[in-house]
Amino acid sequence: MSRTIESIWKQGFVNEAQLAVPKINDLYNRKAENIVDKLQGMFTVNVNAILFGGLVLLVLMSLVGMPFLGVYMCVLVAPIYIIAKRELNNSVELSKGQSSYDYLINFDQWLKHSIHTYSGYYKIFYPMLFIGMGIQWIVSKSGAEVITSLQQRFPTDWLLLGQPYYIVMALGLIALIGYLSAGAIYRWDLNLIYARQFKKLEELIKDMETLRR
Repeated sequence: MSRTIESIWKQGFVNEAQLAVPKINDLYNRKAENIVDKLQGMFTVNVNAILFGGLVLLVLMSLVGMPFLGVYMCVLVAPIYIIAKRELNNSVELSKGQSSYDYLINFDQWLKHSIHTYSGYYKIFYPMLFIGMGIQWIVSKSGAEVITSLQQRFPTDWLLLGQPYYIVMALGLIALIGYLSAGAIYRWDLNLIYARQFKKLEELIKDMETLRR
């Protein structure tokens, strides 16, 4: 009776085959299963939202007179959907025929690899998105008026792609900023949605590591 709950937990996780308190082991098994199921459910919703959002974006861009930009953005979003679908399938295929601790470690490793994969594509996505929006602005009526005004105030014979060099350079600078900040933007967006669940996963792994010592 003098043994504390903490000491019982620690002894129990030293050897799972001889666990003295199966209820505690079952509790952590259920916690592990719940957090993984929760994240996979959220990832599934995200995959469907990407597909639906791309279609909505195409319709909206077409309605406001920018169908080519809508198609262009859908082309950019398509790889995100493919990556999301593939990564979700990889998470589902993780073997559950192992201890809950090992399963959580494998899931956490998959999660980090998945985030790295997304970050790599977003370094392409954001610059190309900004370039596409910039080109759409240049060919628009309002954009043409602004460029004409700039040419009058800052005349130049140096043209790039038929535009004053400073317009193209400004667009290139924006694309570079998008490339350099892609990882930060993506992680901010990720934490906005999943931060609470990621923290729970991290805390659960730390608790199980402590009790297994």
